[in-house]
Amino acid sequence: MSMMDLLYRTYEYAYKANDTQLMEHYLISQTTAAAPIELWISEEGEFADAGYISDKTRQKISIPCTEKSAGRSGTNPYPHPLFDKLIYLAGDGAAYQLDNQKAHCAYMEQLRAWRQSEWGSDCVKTVYSYLEKNTLLHDLERKGILDASEPAELKKRCNEFVRIGIRRDFQADRELWKETCIQEDFVRWLRSAQGEGGLCYISGEEGALSENHPKAIWNIHANAKLISANEKENRGLVFSGRFETSGQAVQVSYEASQKIHNALKWLIQKQGKLIGDKMLVAWGTGPQENADLKTVFDGTADLFDDEDEEIINADTQAEFAERLKAAVFRREQDLRHNERIGFLVLEAATPGRLSVSYYQEFYPVQYSELVQNVGRWHADHAWDYSVFDSDQKIWVRRIQSPSVFEIARFAEGTEKNGKIEVDKDRKIEGNAILRLLPCVTEGRAVPGDIARKLVQKSFYPLCYSKKNWSKLLKITCSVIRVNFKEVGTMDINRDTIDIHYNYGRWLACAHEMERRALQSAGEDRATNAMRLFTKFAENPNKYMGVIQQKILVYETKLGQKALWLKNEKYAISANLQKNPLEALVGARHLDGRMILGFEAQMESFKHKPENRRQSGGEKYVYTEE
Repeated sequence: MSMMDLLYRTYEYAYKANDTQLMEHYLISQTTAAAPIELWISEEGEFADAGYISDKTRQKISIPCTEKSAGRSGTNPYPHPLFDKLIYLAGDGAAYQLDNQKAHCAYMEQLRAWRQSEWGSDCVKTVYSYLEKNTLLHDLERKGILDASEPAELKKRCNEFVRIGIRRDFQADRELWKETCIQEDFVRWLRSAQGEGGLCYISGEEGALSENHPKAIWNIHANAKLISANEKENRGLVFSGRFETSGQAVQVSYEASQKIHNALKWLIQKQGKLIGDKMLVAWGTGPQENADLKTVFDGTADLFDDEDEEIINADTQAEFAERLKAAVFRREQDLRHNERIGFLVLEAATPGRLSVSYYQEFYPVQYSELVQNVGRWHADHAWDYSVFDSDQKIWVRRIQSPSVFEIARFAEGTEKNGKIEVDKDRKIEGNAILRLLPCVTEGRAVPGDIARKLVQKSFYPLCYSKKNWSKLLKITCSVIRVNFKEVGTMDINRDTIDIHYNYGRWLACAHEMERRALQSAGEDRATNAMRLFTKFAENPNKYMGVIQQKILVYETKLGQKALWLKNEKYAISANLQKNPLEALVGARHLDGRMILGFEAQMESFKHKPENRRQSGGEKYVYTEE
């Protein structure tokens, strides 16, 4: 009920603010449809003209709808009041071998009731006057809109929506689908005809109750409903022996149902984000403009705007933390403009049902906790994502955290044609993202299986391009660094004797030595360290000697240029020798600490202290060795 109440209030605030998109397409008793068939009628109720709109971007219109027509499914011919599919409007279907008599009669009966009411305007009477002549299909065929000789094409056309306008001799034509007075008249007539009322559990007000809730909330799953229960066929499942009637369990008024569903449609259309097979909506609501908060789950570089760009340009992790803290405080002040904040994830459990996979709501008293959790996520999972400035030939440090979307894609995906893609069902990626969302908003730890997948994939560099593998390493380090406090730092820990970490550092030195030698010779191929990366992680003692033998020739070629790398390797070996012999000999199946050591060592090659130079007297940039 909390989610429903927030959606209800979101609609109320947006309506009072006269939101343009909401007012055009998401009013009460209104839905949207693609209506390519354009019918023009004279003021006397005669056929005037017709056309077909092929441009899909111009087909969408807003149309009045009833409770039953908005939620119609299967073979139930609940008609829309004015604009509907051709098969509902056509009274001469029998002449074209169409079985639409039931649908047409239901449409005309409803239109007749509207016409005869005090809210039946002249235009409604004109439309009824033309349609009761039962010549619509014949008239459209004469204009070339239909081809009766092609049954398949005719059937397709009859399932398309029709927009209706009135041609006038001495005044501008009336495009009825654009006239708000039509919608207002319909709502007044509908309310006057609505039956039994009751207490709405959402708004807390008395009103006509809804039994058939809208569908078409999310375009990809147009037939799926958020609220649905077949009381007659599933009485035992619905009541479970606790209630005598469904209203004792829950009842929602027609007006509240319309506002809730239209608010959700509006939010999805305006700021929804597709995550795998699911839809994420994150928003804040209040008297001011509705806030889009899905960026909460983005990486640091995308979360903060241009004025906070200095955050990722920090030179050290401590400096990054200080700048992040200030930026997060500013975001907390921005959130104060919202009365409430909601994070919602929807998915289609079946073709006809939408389910809520995740929902979390925050009140103003909880905003501080929310921004602290977000800030902690970015601080705990920050890593060095340095970029090379090709103009200045320097590496520029970028400290930031990855987005949950990147983490899920790299954990569950594989590389195809230079891109990381998730195979099979998008549900796999969506489920991973769903499990990561609470890590940002609620301060939970990253699920262990996702972290392990990243580590395991990092052990296979030859399965990726250099660019993608480098990003995979950084994302892996961002995720696992919180589990290894001693070695989970961006800068090298030269004092630790951790076996896993130092083996990773040693392999990075071996790789860098060969890479530089190959680069000097103009060769571009995988180094021995890369080819044996996986084997090294399984049995470092065995393959350390193998790799050392293979790179001796490159040490010789580099000569004095390799001296600092050789000294680095000696220092690492000395750290390893400080461990008990049995621990070194028994080292097998290295874990994520090896990746942390390898990545920290590789980054140090870009940012050697002796190669630093200042830019503008404020931040350090680094030359490429």
